[in-house]
Amino acid sequence: MALESKVFTYQAELVWRGGRVAAVTSDERPELTIASPPEFSGGSSDRWSPEHLYLASLESCTMISFLAHCAHNDLDVEEYTSDATGSLQRRADDQRYAFTHVAMVVRARMAGGQAEAARGLTGKAERDCFISASTNATVETDWQITG
Repeated sequence: MALESKVFTYQAELVWRGGRVAAVTSDERPELTIASPPEFSGGSSDRWSPEHLYLASLESCTMISFLAHCAHNDLDVEEYTSDATGSLQRRADDQRYAFTHVAMVVRARMAGGQAEAARGLTGKAERDCFISASTNATVETDWQITG
């Protein structure tokens, strides 16, 4: 018998502000101004771009997944940071530009003596990140866990 799946639905609204700039909102969340990155015509280096938001989504989803698994296993995360770099290039199969590879470095400091147990949860954290499950890019994560 197949398990019945929960369905989670999310909504966002976008309003074009002119040029290559738009504002995104969702319910009561603060407005976020986005623009194309500076590498493209009309781009901006002082605004979030869809490309930067994609990387931030991967990082934050991985973090939330890791924190949830740690909480379920009574592990205390004392510090967590990450850096992500993505390669956007033409895909060989269809010649469309897409993220093909993301390298993420995660640094987590655990409460004393919990680092090894936390390392055992990294595969689950990667597997359960909804955003990485939704991409065709290869996501490689270098977990640097201490404590």
